[in-house]
Amino acid sequence: MRQRTLLIALSAIAIVAAAGIVIVLQPGKSTTERQQPGFVVSFAAAESALGDDRENQLRDWARIGLASHLDLDTRAMRDAFFDAFPIRDNGFADLARQPTGPGRSLLHQDTLHLLIPRDDVNDKRTAGLLLDQHRTDTGSDPRKVQLHRYEIGDSTIAITDEDVQPTNDFRANNGYVSERIDGGPGEFLTKAKHLSTLELRGDEVWAGGWTWPGPDVTAEDISVLQRAYAKQEQPAFSLDPPRETPTREDVQAALKNVPRQTVDQLLAGQVDPQLVQAGLFDQATPQELQAAGLPTDRTDLWTMLNVLENRPLYNEARYEGGIQGTEVGMTLFYTDLIAKQWVDGVGDGVPTITGFVPDSKAVTPPAHCATSPTAESGRLWFGQNDKAFNFTNDKASLGAQSTRLFSRSDGAEGEVEPSYAFGRGLRWWDEHYQEVADHEAQYARLDQIMRWSGALEWLQSKGKQLRETEPKNSLKFADWYHDRKDLKERGDVRPIQPPSAKHEAVLTKPSKAYKNCGFYGVRGGVSLGDGIARIGDGYKADLPEPARRAGPTEKSSTLDNAGGKITEVSVGNQHEVVDRVERTLTTSDGTARTETKATGREVIPLGELKVMQPATTVRQLATSLKADRGTIDYRVDYQGNHLGTLTTAKSRSFISIGWTKGLVHRMIRALLPKQHGTDAFYSQRDTNGDTQYRIGGKDEPWLTVGPDRPPTGFALRTGTQNPDGITTHLLGELKPRAPPTGEYMTLKSTKDNAPTVSFSDTAPTGRLITVHTPEGRTSQLHVDNDQVTVPTNDPVVGHNGTDEAAAMLREIADAIATPGRTDGLLRAVKFGDVGAMIGDKDVYLSSSAQQWSTRVLEALNGDTTMRITDGMAIHVDKSPLHHVSTNKAALKDVLNASNTTVYVNESFRATLGTKDGPVVADALQQDMTVTIREVTAEKLQEIPADVLVHRNAEWSRVDTPPRFGGVSTSLDIVITLNSSVPPSSSPATPKRPAARIVLICPEDDNATGCGD
Repeated sequence: MRQRTLLIALSAIAIVAAAGIVIVLQPGKSTTERQQPGFVVSFAAAESALGDDRENQLRDWARIGLASHLDLDTRAMRDAFFDAFPIRDNGFADLARQPTGPGRSLLHQDTLHLLIPRDDVNDKRTAGLLLDQHRTDTGSDPRKVQLHRYEIGDSTIAITDEDVQPTNDFRANNGYVSERIDGGPGEFLTKAKHLSTLELRGDEVWAGGWTWPGPDVTAEDISVLQRAYAKQEQPAFSLDPPRETPTREDVQAALKNVPRQTVDQLLAGQVDPQLVQAGLFDQATPQELQAAGLPTDRTDLWTMLNVLENRPLYNEARYEGGIQGTEVGMTLFYTDLIAKQWVDGVGDGVPTITGFVPDSKAVTPPAHCATSPTAESGRLWFGQNDKAFNFTNDKASLGAQSTRLFSRSDGAEGEVEPSYAFGRGLRWWDEHYQEVADHEAQYARLDQIMRWSGALEWLQSKGKQLRETEPKNSLKFADWYHDRKDLKERGDVRPIQPPSAKHEAVLTKPSKAYKNCGFYGVRGGVSLGDGIARIGDGYKADLPEPARRAGPTEKSSTLDNAGGKITEVSVGNQHEVVDRVERTLTTSDGTARTETKATGREVIPLGELKVMQPATTVRQLATSLKADRGTIDYRVDYQGNHLGTLTTAKSRSFISIGWTKGLVHRMIRALLPKQHGTDAFYSQRDTNGDTQYRIGGKDEPWLTVGPDRPPTGFALRTGTQNPDGITTHLLGELKPRAPPTGEYMTLKSTKDNAPTVSFSDTAPTGRLITVHTPEGRTSQLHVDNDQVTVPTNDPVVGHNGTDEAAAMLREIADAIATPGRTDGLLRAVKFGDVGAMIGDKDVYLSSSAQQWSTRVLEALNGDTTMRITDGMAIHVDKSPLHHVSTNKAALKDVLNASNTTVYVNESFRATLGTKDGPVVADALQQDMTVTIREVTAEKLQEIPADVLVHRNAEWSRVDTPPRFGGVSTSLDIVITLNSSVPPSSSPATPKRPAARIVLICPEDDNATGCGD
């Protein structure tokens, strides 16, 4: 056993006994307490919108929850979110700014709010990058900064608020330095590993940056870059295949480990191509290859196949801007080569980062598969991220991620966008660049080189230069790679010296054998800062500060209180606009609407499906935002159809986020089952005998699924993978619903599929159930075993009723099979994505965005009970509680205790004159002495119940903000851990402690449920 002592601060003066922990309270010098308020964001009612990128999606929702917490109005929400999106999907990646990394920021008035994970070991870097990106976007720092630390749980995000600080103080406290560097950047580089600004102050050049740990960029590196821009040359690197046909000597150099006799047979056409290919795809044994005189090495086999198929044998280094032989050139060579290898799963340093899947192990969704194996080639390259650079007359500001990863495929008439499979791994890398840079420091160094190159190009355009240091320029990549023992990739990179190559060359290494909709290879390069040369000053719009974003924007863009138009562009090497995203903003009746139009795409993923529309079709996305006193309504339409709506509801320190699926989202979910299961409400036959699936709400079209063909309207393609590898594709389209043909509609369950609908004029029989809505409407239905019958024209449950009622009808027969309650409470159930409550003969049903549904989804945990009071759904938990201890304390100390859920006895309700729902902490007399009964619960819930039932009494939850650890300046607490703690080189990841449950009784402890 060994002991460690840790000094921390705590806001409560309670002594908590725990196994192996001794807590000693010591008086501090100050008697002033500083509270650390916060709030909780629940996403239990939005789970259906979470996709593969769950973590980044929840970070986005934490930002929306923060907006609700800060009471942003519609105008402020518009400025902050006009180019954002409430859910994540790769189909919208270039239509909206989807932040990456662990942090998020939100400007409100003169304060920039920063969301940082509680367990972020690089929290200073996360906060600093957010602050830098804000300055790059808007052109200036905010006056103040406030940090909010968040922690993601199973269904909640707990967020605590730290003190507001002046921005200059915040920068200084987190490692920001600024120095004059026109005499040479050497001294600055010893302090700052991360460049943030380069600016002119009269004749002086100053650099600003951060002192976080990072890769070394030297004065020699900067001299290499500066010399290139002084010659008006862009420093760049790429690995290119030779254009000339390889000679015999080239083949012999490439296959130097293969016997000369085998090489001669290869060149004479005497080698069996099928056997070479079989060796590559593990369909021939080493013995079979050796018996035929062939090598067993995969790279040699790949090179031989390239000879047989007249493909290039190797890639040759192309240096531009005088970087050959320099450390800059070596970093660019390595990062370019290894990116291609790692994306293909080649090498011994392939990242094991969560979410990174090499293409050789990835599974392409059937919707994106070709119907026969195809070969796809193309290139990848690293380049400048225009959205991370902002150049003014006297300053270059650099944002969060200066480096982007780009990819294109070879088409019949030039380069085209890559297929889903070809671009998948590269897209992930681009969206998680910082994580890869933390894995391999050379990518962090590449990002710093990209920063300096962009800043130096700007400085050169201003006629200024830094004092230079003579760089080394005699390096060879093979030697550099061999000598650098700190590189993550240590595998054989196969440098060769074919006679035809004018520069250094390497063999292309094949990935492991895999079968995934065909096979493909990649090639690529690294280009550095060229924003001034490409864009110049031609794409800068004068927009109000909260709506400014870095990156080229057409000068005609405008925005005011009523609205405007903002057009973002992507500019190619010849100053041509290669992509355009046009946003038209309008504000009316308290709602801000943004209509986004963008150039077409050949490949548009939507979930695992593929959008089937011509590449010339303009893509359209529209968002509508309305915000008032913490309530946010955030609707999205895609190609003119409702995708879904995100809503927030605020109750002091608790914010509920809900997601209502729109027609497009339900269409996605209904089509995915063609690969995985079913999610349609019910089905019927139309007049042509074709099956229609109901997936939406009132007056919305129904889904039809048929053979793959050119669509006539909005359509999605799905597919099934057959055992022989050939994919069968189906097309999902939206069509008007076929009219009903009877007074009553009956749904009959079918195995593993949506219920089928039939119509008749015969009055139904069976168990009568009344459906109630929050608006006070009622409808009736009859359940007879596995059949449900409703009046066809009923506005709620009928053929053209609400989507939540349709979801309920699909599952109501199974739900009511469980006996009803006899204690006056309602049973919580889930119909699809909607929460509802069931009594003996009643169903209480709301839309997924309303409080009934949201509260049920937050409360569901086994046998969950509810009741409705004053129109609100209240979670009443009757599961057993067990007494732990009894103490007395001032109520305010209990309410301020960390990780504690507080319930007050029903006698307090009587004095407050209120009914169900959380008790507002401020309504209680803070200085009163109370009796504290700590208990444990058999059924723990992340979102606590509104009411507990214990010892024949009801206990109401007190609404208090979340608190972690302590924040008091009046006490020092010495915690001694009496346990063996293994040494660690990295900080431990904190975990949220289980919340204590305390029941508050009057001081005399004589109320019902209190006492012994």
